[in-house]
Amino acid sequence: MDRLNWIAATLALSLYGQLIMKWRSTFHAQSAGELGRYGYIYAMLTDPWVLSGLGGAFLASIAYMLAIDKLGLAYAYPLMALSFVLVPLGAVVCFGERIQLMQAFGLTLIALGVTLSALSR
Repeated sequence: MDRLNWIAATLALSLYGQLIMKWRSTFHAQSAGELGRYGYIYAMLTDPWVLSGLGGAFLASIAYMLAIDKLGLAYAYPLMALSFVLVPLGAVVCFGERIQLMQAFGLTLIALGVTLSALSR
């Protein structure tokens, strides 16, 4: 696998985990009042989708290990900041969340910083 593909896999799996957790959290939050805090946690931890999201996070960790082996930490770690851009964009697409102007500016700065970091290699 190409070196940058490990970073892409890490980002994709991290994004998957975050979006699945949010989706199922919203689903289980509707019954959280009835179940209480521990019931909600139990419902989340026994939900197959949540377990797949946790599995995605675990696989993202493995992909990241392979990425830093191939790319080095000083190069790979700044690329991980793209998750701070991808997750909010995924929330917009999947859940209809809104990004405020200042947040959009911040996300743009993160993307520019990652670009500068990547070009410095």
